[in-house]
Amino acid sequence: HVILGVSCKHCCINSPEGSLFITTINKTQLSYALGIVFSEQIAGIVPKGTHTWEKFVSPEKLESILESNGLSVQTVVGMLYNPFSGYWHWSENTSLNYAAHALKSSLQEHPAPAEFALKGETEELQAEASTNTGVQEELKK
Repeated sequence: HVILGVSCKHCCINSPEGSLFITTINKTQLSYALGIVFSEQIAGIVPKGTHTWEKFVSPEKLESILESNGLSVQTVVGMLYNPFSGYWHWSENTSLNYAAHALKSSLQEHPAPAEFALKGETEELQAEASTNTGVQEELKK
């Protein structure tokens, strides 16, 4: 069972086994400068307001959240985008973007969904997912 996305509460946490893959932006001064100031305000690569600094999360914080919810982080790797080639590349540097892979074992005990550590932080994601029927169908799988 492989899950792609960030809605861990509805997918990976409630299934007996699974993988969770997350790609996100690190919470560093460099990611703020490039992700918000440069890409939104200077270059206009993405629309203004696309990124919210308060929602950026460091790999250490993400790992802590995942482990507190019964997942074991297997890999954290940096991702770099080359705007000239239009391609993403894996990197050891996680200061901008990174990907994480976590596993859940059916042998581990897990908190009930109501006790989910990210409850406050995921309510907005859940609200977004509840309005998207494609996401709802994917979550049911």
